[in-house]
Amino acid sequence: MSNGLPSTATVSYYVDSQPQTQETSAPFWMGGETAGSPNGFSVSGLTLGTHNLSAVATLSNGSTLSSNVITLNVVSSLNSQLSAALGTYLNQPTAQQNSLASVLAATTTPGAPLTSAELATRQAVLTMYLNWGIDPSLDSANDDSSILSGLAPKTWQAPASNVAATSLSTSFSSDAPYYHAIPALWPKVALTSDYVTQVQVNSAYGSNGDGIGFGETVAATTAPELTVTSEWYTEKSTLVTFPFPMISTWATSLPSNTGGDSHMIFVSPAQDNFVSTYKTTLNSRTGGPNALYASTPTSFNSLGDSGGSVAAKFAEPALLIQPGEATNATKPIPHAIGGPVARTWAARVYPASARDAGILTSVNTCTNTGFMNTGLVPYGGVIQLDPQLDLTKLSLSLPALRILQAMQTYGYYVMDFGCDADIDVYTAINETELEPYGGLYGNVNGPGVQNEVQRILTSSSLYVVAPLTKKQ
Repeated sequence: MSNGLPSTATVSYYVDSQPQTQETSAPFWMGGETAGSPNGFSVSGLTLGTHNLSAVATLSNGSTLSSNVITLNVVSSLNSQLSAALGTYLNQPTAQQNSLASVLAATTTPGAPLTSAELATRQAVLTMYLNWGIDPSLDSANDDSSILSGLAPKTWQAPASNVAATSLSTSFSSDAPYYHAIPALWPKVALTSDYVTQVQVNSAYGSNGDGIGFGETVAATTAPELTVTSEWYTEKSTLVTFPFPMISTWATSLPSNTGGDSHMIFVSPAQDNFVSTYKTTLNSRTGGPNALYASTPTSFNSLGDSGGSVAAKFAEPALLIQPGEATNATKPIPHAIGGPVARTWAARVYPASARDAGILTSVNTCTNTGFMNTGLVPYGGVIQLDPQLDLTKLSLSLPALRILQAMQTYGYYVMDFGCDADIDVYTAINETELEPYGGLYGNVNGPGVQNEVQRILTSSSLYVVAPLTKKQ
């Protein structure tokens, strides 16, 4: 509405033809501004459902200009489920300043193929985020963004207990987005029906499994401090070393497939923190781990929005399916799941602050042809399985049911780029846990958990949903 308006104009805003606010200063943000940032307009007084938003500008000569009518969909806030201590994720000014076309251009690789349906989906996804006050193209020149990490909430509810007294997957603040069910009527955009055709459920260990999952090791309070060495191949400028408590036999917890990503999570209950490593090997001289990348020690007294060694940089423990979670007959998995996708997009939303290096120009490293930047879901984006689907009527094994319930209730977070499937589900389990339920790939007890999950995800509606953050 404000484009091209003189500074002497007055803009009046209306919801359902009823006057709401009047702005007299450019750029005429509804609700005003503070220090150049929009204050936002509270819809707490509106009923849930659809409303019409419009604006009328009155110029100094008395003439008026009317805007197009915008449909405003009011949904229940997540704020009531979050603590008073949690800081809000502030609206990003560029979400209102930048046009849809400019945001799309900043996250698009020229020449990277998209069908007309996929392009329309990208535009719809961007529109949802922009309307939510988030600009997925923010700081698009940098793959690892200090600007994005700096926007994360600074306060939250402290965990009720130390990590030693709880599961690794639920040890962060209760305000972490991974622990909150996606509300009904939450803003969402449907993915194209053919976007997911192959699914992989990872295991960390097992003679027949992929061994691509995460290894985990928890130090005793008396464990020695060993040296963690992080260096990206031979780039000396990336060399970082630091001590961290760990059991001396930690290498026995490495994922069984040495050709995989060899991700490890090192946990110190005494310090109540963790370290995440990528491409981990044993340093025979120090006894500690070498890694192509190791995160710095990160506290569990956090929102889990940092500390990961995956491309998106948010913490993995809250998203990993832990041993026993998928086979618990009395309790569903109490958190979101996540993993890498085969088609990534050079767009980011909270909790992601980073993406794969060079994604805007990179050739697809899985095929060595084409481009990486052909996805429809940003790093940090949440994919939800159709919430209307009754999973209990689909003759699923217990592990498949639990995994799909988690994706339906809490969602799947895009964490990284991967070659093995359109969607990968990261776990820390041993594949032997699944043997009584048909195994990972199928046996006399059933068709295979991975096959069941793939059957449902490739035949059901999938949605990208708005972030689960506290709104101002």
